[in-house]
This record gives sequence, structure tokens and C-alpha cells, in this order.
Amino acid sequence: MPKGRGKWRAVVAAGSRYGRLTLVWGVQRDLPALAGSQFDLLVIGGGIVGACVARDAALRGLRVALVERGDFAGGISWNSLKIVHGGLRSLQVLDIAQARHFVRERRAWLTIAPHLVEPLSFAVPTRGFGRESAMLMRAGLALNDLVSANRNEGVVASRRLPAGRALARDELRTLAPGVFDRYTGGALFHDAQLYSAERLVIALIEDAVRAGAIVANYSEAIGAVNEDGRLTGAVVRDALGRESGERFDVRARMIVNAAGAGAARVADMLTGREGVASSMKGIALNLMLAGDERVQTAFALTSNDEGRLRRLFVVPWRGRTLVGTAHYPCEQMPASSAELEPYVERFVREVAAAWPTRALSRESILLVHAGMQPLPHGAPGAKTHGPPEHTIIDHANNGTPQLLTATGPKLTTSRAIAEELVDLVSARSGRTTRPCETATKPLASTPPGDVAIAVARALAADRAGMPDDVVTHLVRSYGAGYDALLAMVREQPELGARIEEGSPVVAAQLAYALDNEMAMTPDDLIERRTELGPTARATHRSREAVRAATDAPEHKR
Repeated sequence: MPKGRGKWRAVVAAGSRYGRLTLVWGVQRDLPALAGSQFDLLVIGGGIVGACVARDAALRGLRVALVERGDFAGGISWNSLKIVHGGLRSLQVLDIAQARHFVRERRAWLTIAPHLVEPLSFAVPTRGFGRESAMLMRAGLALNDLVSANRNEGVVASRRLPAGRALARDELRTLAPGVFDRYTGGALFHDAQLYSAERLVIALIEDAVRAGAIVANYSEAIGAVNEDGRLTGAVVRDALGRESGERFDVRARMIVNAAGAGAARVADMLTGREGVASSMKGIALNLMLAGDERVQTAFALTSNDEGRLRRLFVVPWRGRTLVGTAHYPCEQMPASSAELEPYVERFVREVAAAWPTRALSRESILLVHAGMQPLPHGAPGAKTHGPPEHTIIDHANNGTPQLLTATGPKLTTSRAIAEELVDLVSARSGRTTRPCETATKPLASTPPGDVAIAVARALAADRAGMPDDVVTHLVRSYGAGYDALLAMVREQPELGARIEEGSPVVAAQLAYALDNEMAMTPDDLIERRTELGPTARATHRSREAVRAATDAPEHKR
């Protein structure tokens, strides 16, 4: 018996005992329901965009199915710098409309998911005259405050963003020691940051299910269902089934293809044509380093990538430091770590040159986020400012009006992209739907009132012996679902034990995810339910323990 198996069997068994008590969304893979129903909308892809589409459509009253070939948030959504941008880069080229769009979407996330999105401060250095001058930066801050005047409308107090302000030289050096010593001052502005990208996707999926959607991970769309020359659904394969897996048809009036890096392949498959959606030709990288207690705020570095100057962001997050995002031309996603390594080494050299006081080396990197995205800025056909553009492809133009494809969306704008997609679905299907409310309707997991107050109350109440950082983490991760995990720990105190020293993740989260959050594999638990992986705190010991938990007979799938 592997080391730790007995302990984790007990953990999982306890989770099974309290399955009904702890039910928050409590959904399992219901493949017969997918195969036996007629849907208004089938969403292919369970990342941030697919989850937003499913939530929006279900809340509007459409009958929705969602399939994901891997696990939720397992693709591009995992590759994130955790920033919810507010459009300051757009203002640098006076693109007011784009800046306003980003301000609206940042406000929406702070409103609907305040336990998972929070303010983040950025320090920008100033010196001399021209583009880096204090005078120009002050003008930029004033314009940013004007454009984002309603940035806090509907946002709880602890998530409101203050106005920007100038920084004296000493304050700048205190916020980012050793980085801007040659600068004479700076400016401080405010954006937003995710507590967890993975938990946000799970919370969106939860809301979609609450509103009636049927969802399934490890269910891959492998073909088209056509009747009388019309696309009427997709052939789906159970990726967890024996050998090739069970196959079944999911029928829907409309299909939204939100398959991320695989969107071009899915579009070709469903239309029976090649090249109807452009494949992504860029790879995006973010690096995770050990945290630096001296760095109190995010800041930007100017790097030189083979003669091209660009901005990189250094972001403190959950006791770690994130650096990104690098965009390099790439024809297809590297198939192995060895194929990815040249891109990683190139980025490490770029960051090391831009941030010499950090003394960065390849061995310093705790985790590499990599995923395919649209062409980087400066490439032929790409924008010259702001993030890469998203594209919605209406396949009515190539004879398949039942299909819409979204390519290249950013996390910040994923809710708005979903709204646009569902508007098109509603119009095309002829269904009368309720108005979109996803910009203002909080997620079901959002704690009532202010998140800061919810955390304080949880810390002041009986918390079954769990320490401050664990309680805070559980409230931030599960919001209103915290009480369910607390009940589990009260009944069986060993469920409050940490899985890894230095991490607030506890055993109750494993049991809860297996019973209530459609976790199927050890990687689901480590990478996308408990965040041991995303914070680079999973060790061989904890991976073995989690594997033992998923091997328990009670949770064999």
C-alpha cells in the first residue's frame, strides 16, 4: 500500500459521508442527459469563455449543454498573469473606447466575483522628459481617472479602486527596491487581480449548472451531427471510457466553439471545411518565481526581445512573483517540455537582462505557464497596442449558420465576449430570452455583503481549529460555500489538516471536490481545485497522497 493511502482513504470516505450536507452544486457527469436531450445551445470548451457563455445563456433561459475534452480551466485559462486589466495601455495611444470597455469589464468582475477578484496596485517609474516624464504620466493618470470615473459603481468597499497618484523617489524605491534606482519618481495606479483563475472558472460553471445547464468534463467533441444538410449537434466521446470511449450525439440548435487553442480544429471538423478559423500562431509565456517580501506592488519592466522594446509586468501573487507576458511566434503548441524549453530559456534571458538585480536563472523558475494565443503585437496583421484582439467568427458566411467560433479572447473581456455570443445565439435561434445580467449579478458563491467582512466574521467565529490563513483561503476560494467545508471539518477534524506545509490547502477540499466539483483525476485536484499546482507548492508527497485519494473505491469513476 503506498504511503499515505490509509489517511487519504479516510479523507475521501468522509467527503462521501457528507456529500448531501456539503452539496453546493453537487453535479456529476451526466452523460445520458447530454445524449438524451435537445438543447438550445451546445458550448464546446470549458475554459473561461465557455464557462461565461454557459452561465450567460442558462441565466437567460436557454437550455444549455457544455462539453470539455479535458478538465475545466485546463487550457489557456490556466496560463494567466492573474491581472484583470483596466485599459491604461489603451489610453497610451488615446484609444478611449477600448479603455472604457476594459474599465467596464474590470468593474463587472469586481462586482460579480469579489471573493476571487481584488485590487492590485502598479508602480510606474518616471524621469526626464518625453514618454517617461512625470508630467506626461500625471496627465495619463488624470485621463485614466476621468475615463474610469464610474469604476467603483456597484463594487463593495473593499474592492473599490482609488485614484492614481504621483510617487516621490523614495516611495518608489521602497515599493520596488533595487529596480528603479535611476529614476526620479513615479506614479501609482490601480487595476485588479485574480485570487484564483481556476476557482473563478469553477464558480462560473457552478452558476451555469444552478441555472439548468448540463456540463461534462473529459467529454470530447470528435465529429459533427448533420441532418438534411444542417449542423444539428456534435458527436462526443467519453474520454474516461474504456479504450476509445463511449460515443454519443449531443443535439443543439446552435453551437458555440470556445475550444481555445483547439478552436480552429473544432471549426474545421464541424463545418467539414478547412481553414474556416485561423489557428493561433503565437505562444504566450508567464513565469512564476519565489516571492520577494521587498516587492510590495506590481511594476513594469522594459525589456528588449531581439531588438523589440516592450513592457513586461512583475506581479506579487499569493506569496509568489509572476512575470509576463511574453509572446513569441509559434506554429503549434510544443508537444513536450523539451520542445517548450527554447522558448522558456529565451524568456528567462529577456527577463534577466531587464531585471538584473533579481539575478534570475533557469533554476529560479518554479512554474512555467505556456499556451497558444493570437499573433504577438508587431507581427503582420496584429494590433500595435493593447491586448490581442478577439474574433467571433459567424460560420453563416461559409454555410453553417448554426456555429459561432470565438478565438483569442482575453480573461478580462471573456464575460463581454460571452454576452456578444449569446446575443447572436438568441437572435439566430429565434428564442425570446431574458436580458443579460452577467455584468451585475454576483456569482452564487459570492458571500453576502463585503468580502472583507465575511473573512473577518469567519476568523472571529468557531472555525474548528483551523488557522487564520486556512480560514481566509477557504472564504476567498469558496465564498458562501465556506460553511460547507467548515461543517466537514467540525465533524471530522482531520479534514482540516494541511496537505502541504506552507500552503493553506486542506484535506477537506479534496473530499469536497471529488463529491461536488466533478474532479476526476489527481491533476484535477492539484491543478484546478486546490491550487497546490498553480501556486507551485505540490510536492511528490502530496501528489502521491492525492493519487491515493482518487484511487479509493468510493470515488472510482
